[in-house]
Formats: sequence, C-alpha cells, structure tokens
Amino acid sequence: MPAISTQQNNFVAVRKTLLWVLLANLSVTIIKITLGLLTGALAVVADGFHSLVDTSSNLIGLAAIRLANRPADEKHPYGYARYETLGSLAIGGLLLVAAYEIGAAVVERFTGGGAPSLDLLTFGLIAFTFPVNLTIVILESRAGKKLNSQILISDATHTKTDLFITGSVVTSLIGVWLGWTWLDLVVASAVVVLILRAAFTILRNTSISLADATILDTDPIERLVMEVPGVWYVHRIRSRGAPASVFVDLHVKVYPGMSTDQAHSIATEVETRIKNSFPQVVDVLVHIEPGKIDPAQLRGYSQNEMEYQQISYDLRQIADGLGLGVHDLHVQQDVNGELDVEAHLELNGDTTLDVAHDLAESYERRVRAQWPNLTNIITHLEPLLEKVRTTDTGENPELIQDVFRYLSNRFAAEQIVEVHSHHLEGHDSVAIRLMFPGSMSLEEAHNIAEEIERDLINNINGVYRVIVHVEPLPLKQTEIE
Repeated sequence: MPAISTQQNNFVAVRKTLLWVLLANLSVTIIKITLGLLTGALAVVADGFHSLVDTSSNLIGLAAIRLANRPADEKHPYGYARYETLGSLAIGGLLLVAAYEIGAAVVERFTGGGAPSLDLLTFGLIAFTFPVNLTIVILESRAGKKLNSQILISDATHTKTDLFITGSVVTSLIGVWLGWTWLDLVVASAVVVLILRAAFTILRNTSISLADATILDTDPIERLVMEVPGVWYVHRIRSRGAPASVFVDLHVKVYPGMSTDQAHSIATEVETRIKNSFPQVVDVLVHIEPGKIDPAQLRGYSQNEMEYQQISYDLRQIADGLGLGVHDLHVQQDVNGELDVEAHLELNGDTTLDVAHDLAESYERRVRAQWPNLTNIITHLEPLLEKVRTTDTGENPELIQDVFRYLSNRFAAEQIVEVHSHHLEGHDSVAIRLMFPGSMSLEEAHNIAEEIERDLINNINGVYRVIVHVEPLPLKQTEIE
C-alpha cells in the first residue's frame, strides 16, 4: 500500500535526523555541564541540564520511532503510530522534571547565597555552543515539518529554547563579571519559565492527538469528494490519529437506485483521491448512504410528479432492504385518481417459486404499509442472468437488411450508426445504435426507442428482443466555432 510505504520511509528519515541531533546534543551537553561545574555558574549548569534533557529526549524519540514503525497486526489493527505520540508525551514530562530541578537549585542559591566564577575561556566556550544549537534548531524544525513528525516537532519545540537560554546565560555571566550576582538567579528563573512553556506546548499537542481531536480540516476534503462523479452530498467527515498517521471516515450520499457495485466503485474512488491528496492519511472509511432528491431540484414539478419521485425512491429502498433487484418501475394514475404500481423484481435463477413468491409478497406488504393509497401492486419476477449465453449462429444478413430498411424510412442515414443481430435459443435479437440531436429530451428519445422496439418485434418474424442505444449527434464544425 502506497500510504504505508510513505509512512515507513518517513520513520526512517526521522530516525536518521534523531541520530544526528543526538550526537550534536551530546557534544553540547558535555561542554556546558563541564564548564558549569568548573566555574560554579548556576545558569551554565541549568543550560547544561537542559541540553541533557535534549539528549534524553533523542533517546526516547529513537525508541518511540522504532516501536511506531512496526506494521499493524491482529492486536493493533490501526498500527503502532501512537507510540510516537507517547514518546512526545514523555519528552514533555522530562522537561517538567528539568524545570523542577533547576527551580530547586534557584531556591537553594537564593537562600544559601554564593556566586559563580567566570573567566574569558568560559565565556568563549559558552558562546561557541550557540551556533551548534542554532544548527540543531534549523535542521530539526525543517525535518519535523517536512516529515510531519510529532517526535521531531516536540524535540524542536524545546530545542528552540536553547538559543534563548544560551543568550540568557551569556547575559547573566556578563552581569556576574560586572558584579551583579543577582542577575544569575533572574536568568536561571527565566530558563525555568522557558522550559515550562516548552513542556506545556508539547503536552498540549500530544493530548490533542491522544484525545482523537480533529487532525485535518474538513473543507478541503469536502471539496475533493464532491468532485467525484456520482457523489450527491458528503457529511460527517471525521479524522483522528497522529499528524503522520491519519484515519478518515465520512458519509457519502449517492443515487438511491444505484447498484451495490456502482456505489462501491464510488467509495473506492473517494478513498483513492483522499489518500493521493493527503499523504499522511493511511486509511479511509467511506459509508455510502442513499440520497434523496433535493427539493430545489423538483421546482416546477406538479404535485403528482413530486409524489411519483418519492414513491419511486421508497420502492427501490424497500427492494434493496430485501436483497431484490428492481427495474421497469412504473407508477400510473387512472381516471379516478387511483395509483397503480408495476415493478419487475430480480432474484437468483435457482430460487424456488415458493421462496420467490414469498419475497414478492413481503415486498408488496412493505410497499402497502409505506404507501397505503396504492390501489394495485403488480410484480413480475425475473431470474438474474448468472452465466454468459452463447449464440447459435453468426449474424443474420437478411434480418439486418430488413431492420435497415425500416430505419431508413424513418431516419436520415447519418442517424443510423450500426445494426447487429444474434441468434439465441431459436430466436433473433437485434441491437441498434442511433443518433439524435443533443438538445432532444431523454424522455422523447426513450419513447422513440420503445416505439422502434415494438414495431420490429411485431412486424419481423422471429425477433423477440430489440435494444436501441441512443446518443447525441456530433456538433458540426460551424456550431463548435
């Protein structure tokens, strides 16, 4: 699956980034803590402990990524991506611990007194760590955004504070050099505030993911899905998971008379387009619902026509609920205003007549319960075609000539595209392709096709089935221009 492959590639890139950041943080940590202990500079020691937290967080990140990269299994069908979120949560916890330790040291220095010593070498080494921190911040921030990684973003969030903290440390050491020993306590306190701010930022972001808050904006998804042919309406769009591993589910309304195969194809297309547009999405669940005609689409319809649309919708829904196919659905009103329904129901060919009759009666009962004003309900039972039938002979030239003769008396030569015939089980069937003006209504074209079917069946011996395909005439060059 392309989405899972992309996610695995991202995990590999995150791991490489963490390894490089780990090496850089170890170097900075050793320098800062050593200098702080040698000089007794509390701010330097605080900064060194912060870098040590950076190193610890890198180790946690590497462990979390290793776990998150494991493929989904029976016990974890949604995968292990949440381990990355848990790793980020642990980093936030480490920052809280570091803030407590430095805060305790500030209180101890305030109550016990004392002042750090400083020389030019110490000042120079502290200043040397600044470009290292700057490099870490730039690389890790870029990688976190590019790979959409919670671990890298969390690590970068508090690594950014290194720049401010190192600057603050330099400022405090200058103050001590000038004799302002109180400035060291002020700067160390500021370090605690910065660490706490970074910690709460990480904890807030991870809690959003763990609480299944919305990950993706629904508007772009809605616009994307509405571009899929066959989709009438989309609603209840939800997303959850981690930023790099998102699960999406949504409800899509389609034409109620659509077959299951068609509806499934639309759902597959929706899933494909979402995954292609949002690489961080690893799974999409599309719930297909039968749509209802928008009342705005029925403006100008008579009351009877609107009622027919609703009856047609309900009758197809009832058939779907019983596992029946339905076609040739007709609703007719007689001179007394009474409504009759005729419908062809499709069942498996091996269904016994008893079972088929019971299903038909169940269908009729449900229809009457839904529409008690229907006078008569007539159902015609048809077996579904379960195998491909083989024709007995090739095409019948004489039959095709007779059909062409009939069509030529009614239509222009450019309207007659092709005629074919098949001989099956002792009978002939005819397939015709005709072209009509594109501005012709579908109803008018359908009526002409039905008239042709009746004429050929009634006037040509042996013909038992006729199918007429209609399509629009191509635009002339002058019309296109």
